[in-house]
Amino acid sequence: MASIPEIQEHGRPPTNTNGSHVEDGGILLSPTKSKEPQNVSTQNDGQTTSEIPSEAPQRYMEGWRLYIMISALCLSLFLSTLETTIVSTSLISITNALGDFEQRDWVVTSYLITYTGFLVIYAKFSDILGRKLLILVAITFFTVFSIVCGSISNMTQLIVFRALQGIGGSGIYAMVTCIQPELVPPEKWGNIIAIVSLVSVLSSVLGPILGGAINNHSSWRWVFLLNAPAGVIATGLIAFVMPAKFPNIDDSTSLINFYSKISRASLRRLDVIGAVLLLFSSALIVFAFEEAGSRYSWQSPVILSTIIVGGVLFIGFLGWEKVVDRPRAAQEPIFPLRLMKSRLVSALIIIAFCTGPPFMTAIINLPQRFQAVDGLSPFEAGTHLLPLLLASPVATIVAGQLATRLKVPPFYILLFGASMQLLGIGLASSVKFKSGSAMYGYEVIMGFGFGMGLVSLLIYTPMVVSRSDMAVAMGAITQIRVLGGTIGLAISSTVLNNHLASALPALLSPADIKQISDSVQHINTLPDTTRDAVRQVFADGFNMQLRVMMYFSVAVWVFAASLWERKLRSAAKVEGY
Repeated sequence: MASIPEIQEHGRPPTNTNGSHVEDGGILLSPTKSKEPQNVSTQNDGQTTSEIPSEAPQRYMEGWRLYIMISALCLSLFLSTLETTIVSTSLISITNALGDFEQRDWVVTSYLITYTGFLVIYAKFSDILGRKLLILVAITFFTVFSIVCGSISNMTQLIVFRALQGIGGSGIYAMVTCIQPELVPPEKWGNIIAIVSLVSVLSSVLGPILGGAINNHSSWRWVFLLNAPAGVIATGLIAFVMPAKFPNIDDSTSLINFYSKISRASLRRLDVIGAVLLLFSSALIVFAFEEAGSRYSWQSPVILSTIIVGGVLFIGFLGWEKVVDRPRAAQEPIFPLRLMKSRLVSALIIIAFCTGPPFMTAIINLPQRFQAVDGLSPFEAGTHLLPLLLASPVATIVAGQLATRLKVPPFYILLFGASMQLLGIGLASSVKFKSGSAMYGYEVIMGFGFGMGLVSLLIYTPMVVSRSDMAVAMGAITQIRVLGGTIGLAISSTVLNNHLASALPALLSPADIKQISDSVQHINTLPDTTRDAVRQVFADGFNMQLRVMMYFSVAVWVFAASLWERKLRSAAKVEGY
């Protein structure tokens, strides 16, 4: 049994006449509770929450145990996020070894489908089964199936086990997102969220680089096997230092009573039907938007039927959640629809969805622009994206310090980030032909916008929901942002493909068009006059993509402005959470 963790006390929050802990502006500060009859009060933004009797001050881990816990969570998050991009530079090596070249994209898609589908499910189930049990299950699942992926002998097996690996990766992302604001007092939220966001961004950046290095110096199997030792270390550290009943650390034992966690009473509270409906609807929608415009046309029966069925299942999910959110229902809903009655929660979810498309389009398509228009190699294109990739983590650190040390309300940080995002994308879309040095400046502006916007969402969310809803709200924000990014990439791809299909036939033969579709490096082999004309067509197409993304950025700005309150929320005002 682990020794008692070092803990700190945080001040007791103010109480109202009923003895419940409430924050100015309507934030309820209460521990996680199961669905039981309680007195209710209504927040000033329309969200209904529960009142409970006054309790002892919230206590937090500190000292070396806290640092080990943060390190283990960051290591876990680094591994799961790395897997979303590290495989991209290994696909050729994988298909050379396993065959089935035409199935190569499924190695990426299968991971993304389960990675996206389980985020909210993990978050809600952790409210019932406990944070520690779910984070350990997720890391174990991810580590075991990483080893399996590095040991298989054919492409079909790899695709199947990548999907199972994605379930673990999704759990890691979801649980780290839920746990991070519960580790420290509210005035330190910005710091820890900035650190975790920095790890997430860096892992996405390093993925293709590490994948290329592994393929150049070793076997592609180490892309997956690399997770094994790190996963074991992360599992051991979390099992040792994390209290079994986290975030409640009054009972400091680190040993989990599995019987109490997997009891009949706990299992009856799980919304299994809602989880299945959400999972299959998310999987079908992600599949449709991943494959539309590439493997299948938008008019394909496969795409149309998948979108329709996915949409019907999602509507069914909403209907079911309304049923199980009744006071007498045995299950606790995966996503309580009452949260959407809050103007602030609804706005944050819309902002998260609309932030995804511009962010993913910039990260994925700008390197393609540098190759097609500027004639750069893949490596050179990656280095030209560094201003954006480096500005984003710097912005997360700045935003975290503004929110914590200077107690700046996240409303201003989010609105500033939305303004920078809109400005950067607008300027980048104005580049007529080759990028030039001005593009570096535009990337820095975009990077600051994305970094500040994404971290502000995570800082803001715990301030507008009760503690009992915090995990599912954080999971929903994350899942909807990832889903928005997937849809945005599909829209961008369609815009570019339609433009190229209408403009290139007047300049090139079908054979040349086919070779360019296989590799944009073929543009460099064309005669000078034709090459410049083709590059201009690509430049116009990429600019059209960014202009479409400007509409999403405008929506981000509008809904960020809608978060205005007469008494803005900040870390200085949130106490005893």
